[in-house]
Amino acid sequence: MMKKVFLILSFVPLLFHFPYLLQAWNTSRLDHYDWIFFLVAVPAAFWAVRKEKWGKCDYFALFLLVPVLLLTSFPALHHINALCVASALGVIFAFQWLLGGWAFAYRILPVAILLLLGTPSSSYQLSLLLMFPVWGAWVTKFVLAILCFTWIWYNNKSGFPVKKGTLFFLISVLFSVLILLHTKELYFEGVGFVPEFPVRSGDFWGRSIGMDENTRRFFATSTVRQIRYTKNNVDISVLAVKCGKNIHEIHPASHCLRTSQWTVLSEKILHLRRNFAVTEIEAQKGGNHILVWVWYSSKEFSTPGFLGFRRHFKAGRDYFTYQVSVPVYENTDESRKNLHSFIQTLKGSKNDTI
Repeated sequence: MMKKVFLILSFVPLLFHFPYLLQAWNTSRLDHYDWIFFLVAVPAAFWAVRKEKWGKCDYFALFLLVPVLLLTSFPALHHINALCVASALGVIFAFQWLLGGWAFAYRILPVAILLLLGTPSSSYQLSLLLMFPVWGAWVTKFVLAILCFTWIWYNNKSGFPVKKGTLFFLISVLFSVLILLHTKELYFEGVGFVPEFPVRSGDFWGRSIGMDENTRRFFATSTVRQIRYTKNNVDISVLAVKCGKNIHEIHPASHCLRTSQWTVLSEKILHLRRNFAVTEIEAQKGGNHILVWVWYSSKEFSTPGFLGFRRHFKAGRDYFTYQVSVPVYENTDESRKNLHSFIQTLKGSKNDTI
C-alpha cells in the first residue's frame, strides 16, 4: 500500500509543471506536436509492464532521485522550464526504480524516453546538440519513438534486463561525445566586447532599421537594435540585443537561420585573436548567400557559442548578443575580410577594440 502512495506522489512535480507543458504545446511551433509522445507513452507503459511485477526496493535509485528532485523543485537553480519538466519525468522514473527494483525500471525505461521526447524544447535542443536542421530533429525523434516500441517488444520477448552499470556506462559515453562536440564553445571565455555601433564606424556609415511587430514581440524583455552599415560595395547587417530577463528570447543564430529556411553550409569557431572568438556561420537560401559572425558578451567576458553563454547566464545581469552578417558574392574569404575590417573599426564601452 505504501508503495502505491509513493508512486502517486511521484507524479506531483509533473502536475505542477503541466501548465507550462500545455502552453508550450499550444504556442510553440517547434513543440506543437510533442503531445503525441505523451499520448503514445500511455499504451506503451501498459505494454511494457503487463508481465512484470515490482521487486525489492533498490536504493541505488536515490543517486538519480535526489538530483532530479532538486532540479524540478528549485527552478531558480537553472531558470530552465524544460529542465523542470524533464526532471519531473526523472522523478517518476526514479521512484519506479526505487520501489520496483532495477528489472522493473529497465522495462519502463523506453516509456521514460518517449516522455522525454515530448518535453518542450527537445526538438530545439536535439538540433543544437547534433547540429541538425529542425526537420532532422523531428525525424530523429520519431525514429527514436519507433525504436522505443521495438525495445519494449524485445524486452517482453527476452525478459532479461541490461545491467545498470552497463547502461549507465553507455549513457556516460554518449554524453561525453556530445560534450566533446561543443567543448570549444562551451568553455571558451574571452575578453568582454560590447560595441557601441555609432552612426559612423571607421569608413562605414550606418543607419538604424525599424523592427517589425514579430521581432518586437519575440524580444519582449530585451532591447534590440538593427543597423545597416555600408562602405563602397560592402553591406553589413547588425543585430545587437541587450538580453532581458528571459533567456528563452535568445537562440543560437544557426538555429534561427534553419527555422527561417536557410541552409547552414558550415559553422565553426573562429579566433580573431587569442582571447576573443566568434562563431562563423555560412548559410544559403535560394540565391542569397551570407556569412555571419556571432558572439555573446558581458562587460567581463565573451563567448562565441550559445551553450557557453547559457552556462553563464543569470537573470538580472547585463548580457549582450551580436550577429554581424555580410553577403557572399564571389568567395567566402573576401566576405570574411570585410567582416574583419568592420569589426576592427568598432569600439567597446571601455574604448576597447578587437
